[in-house]
Amino acid sequence: MTIKKAELHTHLEGTIPPYLARDLANRNNIILPEGLISVDSKSYGYDDFLDFLKAYDSVAAVIKHPRDYYDITFDYLKNSALTGGIYVEMMYSPDHAEQASGIPSSEHLQAIQQAIDDAKAQFNIVGRIIVTAVRHFGAESAEKVATQALKEKVPCIVGFGLGGDEFNFPPKLFQKAYQIASEGGLHCTVHAGEFAPACGMMEAMDYLPVKRIGHGVMAMHSPETIARLIDMDIALEICPSSNIALGLFPDMPAHPLMQFIDAGINVSINSDDPPFFRTTLANEYELVQDFYKFSDKQMLDFTKMAIKSSFADEKTKKELLTLI
Repeated sequence: MTIKKAELHTHLEGTIPPYLARDLANRNNIILPEGLISVDSKSYGYDDFLDFLKAYDSVAAVIKHPRDYYDITFDYLKNSALTGGIYVEMMYSPDHAEQASGIPSSEHLQAIQQAIDDAKAQFNIVGRIIVTAVRHFGAESAEKVATQALKEKVPCIVGFGLGGDEFNFPPKLFQKAYQIASEGGLHCTVHAGEFAPACGMMEAMDYLPVKRIGHGVMAMHSPETIARLIDMDIALEICPSSNIALGLFPDMPAHPLMQFIDAGINVSINSDDPPFFRTTLANEYELVQDFYKFSDKQMLDFTKMAIKSSFADEKTKKELLTLI
């Protein structure tokens, strides 16, 4: 049986596999940096977290036209569907898109919406977009991103999020941006507790109207944070291979996934930036199932939790749950 899967935490630009990066680079007359693509052409090369960020930017720089975003979105949804994926929320950064291409974000989003529609028609997978601001671009930039997200005419946008430098740009700086997004009808998530301590998660829960937290693994060191997550019914978007590849944990035995499950926190399993970590959503499900010896039914519970914690409308959630 192919286990039905749902994903809530993947960065659209970070889903580009090496073969597609090469195709887009050729199409857009871009020369990829030497050593960026691994020798076996299955991943990207980097030495540490800062080098990872450089590699990520180099890959994202191949995006120059809306057609590129169409190809990236359709490719990811298609490949996810072929391995059991039924629902994917993808993070999209308007700032990165406009800086790389000089083309208004609205045009890219139209192409993304078309890819989502085509993937649904051809592979029966539902795709949605979380518009994501970048912390280190500052609070004012995040407010502009939130304001513009509410003006977009594409139905795929369901959420607002925040990524980037956790240490130097804490959650409370972005209260206004989140207020704009939330009052405009967008559901909210935030990257927190990944490279910064759990206190950043507490601050996010104090100041931002979030329903989920991306990563959140540093809560393992804070019983108070775990209790708060449970009390506020905030789900965690867990990305095991990403956490290990970026050095947060040496291996799965050290990962706090089971600690969170035992505590009663709702968690989803996600790929984050899959080709950078030599993974896919299907691989993440397999990794977790093999390590913890979970049954297929237990794995389906992760999918159910993801759908229930998703930012999809209630009708879509019910339709997805009937597929499981």
